[in-house]
Parts: sequence; C-alpha cells; structure tokens
Amino acid sequence: MSARREFLKLLAVGPAAGILVPLLSEHGSNTFAQEVESMAELFGRIPENIIYTKDKPGAWKGKDGSHLPVVTSTKDGEVLKVTVETKHGMSAAHYIVRHVIISEAGEVLGAKTFSPDDKPVSTHEIKVAALGKTPNVFVTSYCNLHDLWLAQAKLEG
Repeated sequence: MSARREFLKLLAVGPAAGILVPLLSEHGSNTFAQEVESMAELFGRIPENIIYTKDKPGAWKGKDGSHLPVVTSTKDGEVLKVTVETKHGMSAAHYIVRHVIISEAGEVLGAKTFSPDDKPVSTHEIKVAALGKTPNVFVTSYCNLHDLWLAQAKLEG
C-alpha cells in the first residue's frame, strides 16, 4: 500500500503526470478506457487500482461523482479560461490535494495544489496554441484517501 501511495503522489505532483499522455497516445485510436487499461503494458506491470476513471473506478466504485474532475471552459480571443472542479468536501482528514491539466502531447498546462481549507476548484488560462492539434486534455484530481482520478475533456469556448 505504501509503494502505491508514493507512486500516486509522484503522478500528482505535476510534470510526472505528463508521462501518461504521450505513452497512451502512442497506441492509436483506442478509446480512453482502453488506453488506461493498456498502461500496465506501457509501464511494465502496474498494480491494479492505481488510476481511477469513471468507467474504471476499481476499489472506489461509487466514488466517481465526488472525485472525478469536472471541466468547463470559455474562449477569450486566443486564451481559454478553464475551470476544474472536484465536487468533494474538504476536511483535514479527507480532501482533494491537487488538480493537473495535461495536453494530449504530455505537456502540463496547469496545476494547482490545495490545502484542506480550500475549495477544490482551480482556474487556468491556457493559450489555444498550447493545445496543439486537438482541444482534448487529460485532467487529474488527487484525493488523499481515494487516490488519483483521471478524466478526459475537450476544451471549447
């Protein structure tokens, strides 16, 4: 359990989370859920229940509603104003630690770390050019008790 938590902390801190995207993208046009499933092949053997999605909540089945990040965006010229929210209560014992937005190319476009006193809402200004060929991004929400949750979003304005 300790090694798994340390791995999740590494992914949640920022640039390391960007490793996921290029590796997933190398496998063609699989669905996002299939790409997440294939991560074990890409990293060697990753233990189950490390990264959670809506379709693959693993050990935390039923927790997706309060742990998956929800993304909204508006366009202002060449800048997208992006809001990430995790609909999760915050206390010293149980809180959302961090949000990270990652382009499909693996670049970290935005990140915010929270304390238990914060609301788990982050806002980011992302230049449209930073998205490359696609407005699709990966967004993570890390909970200190229920680990790393990953969603895919299309940024639109």
